[in-house]
Amino acid sequence: MDGTNKNNDKDFLKTLARGIDLIKSFDTDDPRMTLTEVARKNDMSRASTRRFLLTLKSLGFIMQEDNRFQLTAKILEIGYQYLANLDFIEVIIPFMREVSRILGKACSAAVLDDTDIVYVARIPSQQQILSVNLHIGSRLPAYCTSMGRVLLVSLSDPELESYFDRAELISRTQQTVTSEKKLREIIMHVRHDGYAVVDQELEESLHSIAVPVHNRRGDVLCAMNVAMPVGRLEMTKAVSALPVLKEAAEKAEIVLAHLP
Repeated sequence: MDGTNKNNDKDFLKTLARGIDLIKSFDTDDPRMTLTEVARKNDMSRASTRRFLLTLKSLGFIMQEDNRFQLTAKILEIGYQYLANLDFIEVIIPFMREVSRILGKACSAAVLDDTDIVYVARIPSQQQILSVNLHIGSRLPAYCTSMGRVLLVSLSDPELESYFDRAELISRTQQTVTSEKKLREIIMHVRHDGYAVVDQELEESLHSIAVPVHNRRGDVLCAMNVAMPVGRLEMTKAVSALPVLKEAAEKAEIVLAHLP
């Protein structure tokens, strides 16, 4: 469901949606909250919030310590069911490790979900160059990320039209491209070149490069990337990253082609 007419959709369960939103409100900024804080953050009454929290607590997804609530590890079971069906992750991780070893940088893989990319695998590095701590399940906007642009190429024309109807194109830095016309041109170039480079559009002083990973039918399964800080000493690494990434993707695709 694209969410455009949720309030008018007779099959849309508002209670379930509010429960999911409540779970998602426990983020890195607010990992532990009081009942009042949860109610305020979700624009809900204290009574409704209390029922949601106690239900989730009885199911084991939330724990209470004194007057504060927080998610439990059981919540990972929901995401794990999705990840468990992504057989290709086990295939690409060894090749991602090799990319990280050669380049000395973190290597990540992501899929497209609505207007965002979602990280499904990540080999971290010792050097933290993003202001946010990325992990499996992290989301970033597709339009200003290298993996996002690689994944947008895989959309059909109607799907791309729908994406631009829903995407909120906001300037993250002075370099961020927010013009739909310009983004469409960039996507065409990515389709032709087979890779995407983003220079300081997500964060200042950060550029990244991504390539697609295909299955045996030629469909894009995910995107794989490396990111590095902008600087004269890093440019050589940036240039050398592309062939390393392409080789890793090609090796992964050979293995994926033999999967049932």
